[in-house]
Amino acid sequence: MLSRRAIATTAISAAVLFVAAISPGQAATQLAPHRAIYTVSLSPESAGGPVLDVDGVMSMSIEETCDGWIFTQDMKTVITIENGNTVNQSALFTSWESLDGQQYRFASHIKTGGGQLILRGDAHLNQDGSGSATYREPQEAEVDLPKGTLFPVSHTTWLIDEAKAGTRSAPRIVFTGAEDLEAELVNAFIGDFIVALDHGAGNAGELATGGGWPLTMAFYPITSGTGVPTFEMYALQLENGVSTELKMNFGDFATRLLIQRLEPIDRPACP
Repeated sequence: MLSRRAIATTAISAAVLFVAAISPGQAATQLAPHRAIYTVSLSPESAGGPVLDVDGVMSMSIEETCDGWIFTQDMKTVITIENGNTVNQSALFTSWESLDGQQYRFASHIKTGGGQLILRGDAHLNQDGSGSATYREPQEAEVDLPKGTLFPVSHTTWLIDEAKAGTRSAPRIVFTGAEDLEAELVNAFIGDFIVALDHGAGNAGELATGGGWPLTMAFYPITSGTGVPTFEMYALQLENGVSTELKMNFGDFATRLLIQRLEPIDRPACP
């Protein structure tokens, strides 16, 4: 029922729930390593659809090391469908991205009902942004990455830099290590800056007291010629890298994630 995008990467997202790395040619935006807890529920826009209810929780952490960023996202949900049956899902995703944005490792374990999907591999980029990814599971496979590709942490930093510059539409090719075994074109539409008093998430902790931008992101397979996104996501992206609200549109239903608790993670003492 749910694809790997229920993990939120964005990957994704998750995509979006990332802290900054310095991608080649980009400003060194300083963002905050942090740990956050979100509630997961059915979005009001899904009323009348095949999914009657979604109840769950997601934990996320992004930690700086001396050579990169470690991202972990763990989501557990119970989905009630129109016949009254329930489906239990758990989705664990972890990744490491080098500080220069050139190296990447990823692993995910998704369990839905009685089935499961395991993904594991690594990727690298050349100076021009082209590169390749190698999957170890679910089978051996190698994927070419087009010139200009970004990994998720670098993509988030790039998006915030674009938002600061006043950009409204920001398309970019991103590789996360998804089940589709290819990179994706992510087209982000950036709204007006929202000051902290207006987005109202400051009760989640000190890291949620800054301003940010509403982002609407559409995801397209780079091999698709249909022009129809396979997935859409909304995020309230604060300028320090924290996302306080997410909405994930899977087509026949959508979920809403709201931050409940947020705490900083100390930076390492590196030589």
